[in-house]
Amino acid sequence: MRRLLAVMLAAGAACASAAEVTVIRSKSIIAEEWPVYILVGNQTRPVADLESGERVTFQVPAEVRSIVIHCPKVNAIGYDESRVDYDFKANARAFFVISPSPDCVSIDALDARGAAPHMSATRNRLAGRRIDYEAPQAAASVAMAATAASLAKPVAAAAGPQQQVAAATAAWAEAFNSRDALGLSSLYEAQATLNDGAEKAPRIGATAIADYYAAAVKRKAQRVALGERSIRLLGDSVAIDTGTLTYFDMRDGNATTTPGRYSLTYQKVGGKWLIVDHQTSIPR
Repeated sequence: MRRLLAVMLAAGAACASAAEVTVIRSKSIIAEEWPVYILVGNQTRPVADLESGERVTFQVPAEVRSIVIHCPKVNAIGYDESRVDYDFKANARAFFVISPSPDCVSIDALDARGAAPHMSATRNRLAGRRIDYEAPQAAASVAMAATAASLAKPVAAAAGPQQQVAAATAAWAEAFNSRDALGLSSLYEAQATLNDGAEKAPRIGATAIADYYAAAVKRKAQRVALGERSIRLLGDSVAIDTGTLTYFDMRDGNATTTPGRYSLTYQKVGGKWLIVDHQTSIPR
């Protein structure tokens, strides 16, 4: 009897020292194939991953003071991070709903009643699923690894034209997300045309395109993600990259997503693929 009582007391103490946490990722049409990773406190490995429309429940020590979400970076290596501080010692059960934002996700803490509709609209994460996560490396470690790799194997052959065009479009997306107006303008040929479906007339020439991006980058929260694409080569010096994209932005404190299509016509000038015609459209 005493032994049973001791076991019960120990179990009670263990429960009191841990909190039950449920993280809910609402269903979204954006980036469904990209998992997000959940870390707690100062841990460097995720306790779970979540895909769109899933929820997961786990235990955390009561002394933990934060929940961290890592989102894979678009067109880059590593993760963007969102964090929220929370007193788990004062709340034995905690519910968080995450939704897309330009930087990563927004994290909202709810009580059980507020979380109920989100719980019923999502599915429980399958137990035992492998978590494919590469811990971020310090800059020095990355540089050392790159140097070691370059010494350990021969330099790879130069990428083919399709890979070069794909890299040029990725550079456009990276400059856009970095809000780099000068970098964006440098990707266009001097007499290029940029036709944004949201504008009344096309921008023609370097000056007009530079003015377009000088205004565009003032929207600090705006980001873009590339979707499916097709690259066609027309001879040795002309290529067309067409596909889908999604714009992320913040309006009135709310995260918005806008899908669209793009077409980039490239010409190889002085060994570099430059944009000569840029078309974007947003479905009505």
